[in-house]
Amino acid sequence: MNDEQEKDINNPIFFALINMPYDVPFVPTPEVVVRRMLQLANVRSGEVVYDLGCGDGRIVIMAAREFGARAACIEIRKDLYEQTLRRVKELGLEDRVKVIYGNFFEEDLSEADVVTMYLLTSVNERIRPKLERELRPGVRVVSHDFEVPGWKPLVVEDLYEEWRSHKIYLYKIPGLEIPIPVEDLERRIKAINLDEEHMKVLELINGNRSIEEISNKTQLTMRAIREIISDLMKQGLVKEIKVIK
Repeated sequence: MNDEQEKDINNPIFFALINMPYDVPFVPTPEVVVRRMLQLANVRSGEVVYDLGCGDGRIVIMAAREFGARAACIEIRKDLYEQTLRRVKELGLEDRVKVIYGNFFEEDLSEADVVTMYLLTSVNERIRPKLERELRPGVRVVSHDFEVPGWKPLVVEDLYEEWRSHKIYLYKIPGLEIPIPVEDLERRIKAINLDEEHMKVLELINGNRSIEEISNKTQLTMRAIREIISDLMKQGLVKEIKVIK
């Protein structure tokens, strides 16, 4: 272990590392920490939360039940996967929570609006290139206790719970997604009947504003803006989305 946090004997992960058959041990995140992670990430209804190494599923279950999100968790341990799957079924959340049995290094994460992690610093460093490659600009990444080397956090928050303190690191994938309108937009728009929401978004598309800016102005999620833009592209009103990373 190279990172000082991984050597901290006050951190329960330190004890779980002994004779550990996997890269990361299962140490459950206290619910108060889970809730704060989701709050800091500003998870909103309709967004998609991915948890890497979901353990007993508490993060995705809370994301669905309390925040109105859809969620997916990836777990490599068969016993924990089955435990989470049972819990999701018991709560009737099968339509909101997807439990994936597999290795998160091998799963596609591109649908995520928020990614949560309670891994080790060394594992965070290994997964960072995959996150940079697959996640869209503006996606929030929240890590419990362990930072992502090479990234600068937007927020680092200390949270005290029972007998120990926790750190929460909030990151955001940099870059811009800029929708480009068609050149003869004014002519085309006259022939199409758009609802108020689609029109509101279209009026903000000028070839310079990013999806994140449009989201902030309309108070719609970036996911909702992308869906509207997809409709506008099908109707021939938006040419493309230019991605700048």
